[in-house]
Amino acid sequence: MADRLTINAGLRYTLNLPSTEINGQTAVFNLETRQLEYPGAEPVRPLKKDNFDPRIGAVYRLTDRTILSSGYAKVWIEMAGITTPFTTPNFPFLQDVSQRTLDNIAPAFVLAKGPTVTPVSPTPTAGLGQGVFTVDRTLGSGYVQQWNVSIQRELTPNTVVEVSYLGSKITNIGIPDSNINQLTEEQLTLGPTLLERVANPFFGIVPRSSSIGDPTITRAQLMKPYPDYTAVSFYRNNVGTTNYQGLGVSIRQRLSHGLLYSAAYTRSKLTDIASSVFDASILTGPLTNAAVADSHNLERERDYSTGDIPHYFAVSVVSDLPFGKGRATHLGGVVGALVNDWTVASFMTLQSGVPVAVTQAHALGYAGFTTQRPNLVGDPTIPADERTPARWFNTAAFATANQFTIGSASRNPVRGASYRDVDLALMRGIGVGGGREFELRVRGLQPAEHRQCRRAGGAGRTGELRDDHVGARSTRGAIRGEVLVLNSKTPREPQTPAAPAPARQHLRRAPSTAP
Repeated sequence: MADRLTINAGLRYTLNLPSTEINGQTAVFNLETRQLEYPGAEPVRPLKKDNFDPRIGAVYRLTDRTILSSGYAKVWIEMAGITTPFTTPNFPFLQDVSQRTLDNIAPAFVLAKGPTVTPVSPTPTAGLGQGVFTVDRTLGSGYVQQWNVSIQRELTPNTVVEVSYLGSKITNIGIPDSNINQLTEEQLTLGPTLLERVANPFFGIVPRSSSIGDPTITRAQLMKPYPDYTAVSFYRNNVGTTNYQGLGVSIRQRLSHGLLYSAAYTRSKLTDIASSVFDASILTGPLTNAAVADSHNLERERDYSTGDIPHYFAVSVVSDLPFGKGRATHLGGVVGALVNDWTVASFMTLQSGVPVAVTQAHALGYAGFTTQRPNLVGDPTIPADERTPARWFNTAAFATANQFTIGSASRNPVRGASYRDVDLALMRGIGVGGGREFELRVRGLQPAEHRQCRRAGGAGRTGELRDDHVGARSTRGAIRGEVLVLNSKTPREPQTPAAPAPARQHLRRAPSTAP
């Protein structure tokens, strides 16, 4: 538009076609009629036709060596998540069948005769006494909004420093399937009376093989919104939101006089309602271990995301050693053959630990809950010099919630161990003619490292951090040699190490200009 100002604007249209089951084997629980409906080949969710994606970017040259840039983009994602599309619930066409003992004395069945239970037929009442899926038909595709503002200053012809603000928000992102057939927090205050057994009005209607098919059931079961069903979950429910805010500072120097380097620091905050989407498996019924504590109040789940890394610093340096052709000194003879033309590279990453969930033994299953957290009664943080893998946080800050309490602790009340990584490499190119060369590379891998831990013991435990694969902290080193065959002798600039890929890695950057 002008010598100093450049603007790029665009508009993209996204059409996410709704999913259908190829043989029409789909059933959806109707919350009003309390029965299953069979849409057949019709989509469970209607086609959304208004998914327009605007984006705009602007760059303004303040001086010959300083530019100001900004960008905004809206991007539509899949109908129910980031990478997992919305499919359709398949019960009762896909179902688990079980047979249980009716009096805890006689066996469920004798192996010689085999079980007598049979799968239920696809009728409106097929889900009675079982868990069923419903669908929010009003929800469409989720979308990401990203924006940033940055100022770049050229210090030298090869060196640039940048300060930037980055923001991102996702609307209608998938969250774990959670059971809405549960008591409210107010109903839990009735206490032990909830566990009293009373006459079952659905006896003879609900199949006897169901856990609620006995002559008596708990009072809690009768108080649920759908007492003749064990669980009712919204299928592939994309009602979550995320929010990312970050401030970044970086300096970069292109290859000049045998030296290339970059350093970047980001201070950020990432919050969300749930740090994982729903289970991507083909399910026969609702999950019994969903991570949502209270399906009636999803805002209770809002907390620092499992992918939140408030401090992130990365630096890379690549430097030619002063011995070799075109360098300060060129040595001859055997010494030159050994030490000429080497390049050293180092990469270092320092980052904060990620948030860690604290849970306890689950005692609210009778009320329809799928997880339970302890009560927070103090500050879980302890001084850094007192932390060990066996006692990473203050266990006295948590108290066991009883079986009539959801628990007051947030979803991720503790932060795990920090992460440090340093790699060192020696590289040398050996020309072999014809524009080809061998590259000899010796690397020292991760001589210093602190692993991130994802889980913590709950109330009553020692405060130990646990990981499925490694210990809370580990240090390892390795030396590896490589020989690469390259097609060109053109100098290659190694990329600055990127941030580790957490669950919401795509949120951590916004476009400097519109795509």
